[in-house]
Amino acid sequence: MQHEITRKIPLLDCGGNVAEPGYCKTSNYIYSRAAVKANPARIKEWDFYQISDARYTIQMTFADISLGGGVTFALFDRQTGERFDAAHIDLLTMGRYKMPQQDEENHRLEMKKSGFHMVIDALSGKRRLTFEGKCSKGKLTADIELTVPKNLEYLVMAVPFKEDKHFYLNKKMNCMNAKGYVKCGNRLMALDEDTAFGVLDWGRGVWPYKGSWYWGNGSTFLDGGKIFGFEIGWGFGIMDCFTENMLFYEGKAHKIGKITLEKDKTDYMKPWVFSSSDGRFEMTMTPEYDNFTSSRVLGVIGNVCHQVFGRWNGYAVLDNGTRLEIKNMIAFCEHSDNRW
Repeated sequence: MQHEITRKIPLLDCGGNVAEPGYCKTSNYIYSRAAVKANPARIKEWDFYQISDARYTIQMTFADISLGGGVTFALFDRQTGERFDAAHIDLLTMGRYKMPQQDEENHRLEMKKSGFHMVIDALSGKRRLTFEGKCSKGKLTADIELTVPKNLEYLVMAVPFKEDKHFYLNKKMNCMNAKGYVKCGNRLMALDEDTAFGVLDWGRGVWPYKGSWYWGNGSTFLDGGKIFGFEIGWGFGIMDCFTENMLFYEGKAHKIGKITLEKDKTDYMKPWVFSSSDGRFEMTMTPEYDNFTSSRVLGVIGNVCHQVFGRWNGYAVLDNGTRLEIKNMIAFCEHSDNRW
């Protein structure tokens, strides 16, 4: 059920399918865009960073999905619902953004156009994210630094689809402390590394036209100052030999089983109850804010997503049996439906 890849291997075989489906705790899959055998217009590559504290969430994205590309900045105040957004969009990028093929190597992503400048510098031990531009409320600037702990473990997974030459390589890196600021006009929103955390969602793949999934993630300090995080998800691809679900504690990853969810299908703001098949993740999220987005164009292409933030309470159990009590942890789970 949990097939771990412990050595460096090519992601794709000579037919363009996942050579060995599974997961790993470091970047053992070697991705090459040149090895993709599907229609080049179906290749999708993105780096998505999300930083949250008790009140604010910041999202910064570089995405090249071949038919188009987008570099976006968003900040939303989960207490008031106020938003600050800026974006640069291109058509028919077809790999023009030159997204890095391996994330762990030092690299820079930069988009500089008139009135829009966003940079992500990935360096040893840290990520620096900066932005200068405008939103509907005036001049918008940001300077954020994420600390990557030494020898940090994370989740990497290689997911095949039933469709030939379709695959998804994904890396979720949790437990990065964040510091810095976002400024809009005269308003300054500061991040404190004791309360702000970042996650990286790094994706490369060829997806079917339709896709729907759940994704949940969060990081926090527990009593005693120990850092804890989790990554959960399900709903797409073939995951017969592993799950997307993992706990993180003091930089080490702990694999857990399948997650089931009980919730009101008609009301996203009622409690979400999560339970794992091995009894190691038993949590209830009490929603506080639904970051609802809809970009569906004529019902044909685009995303509809309820990204729900709330307070998580329950417990998680590490590989050695240690039970961690989780109290009022700020985290999210989303339900996303894509046509792309």
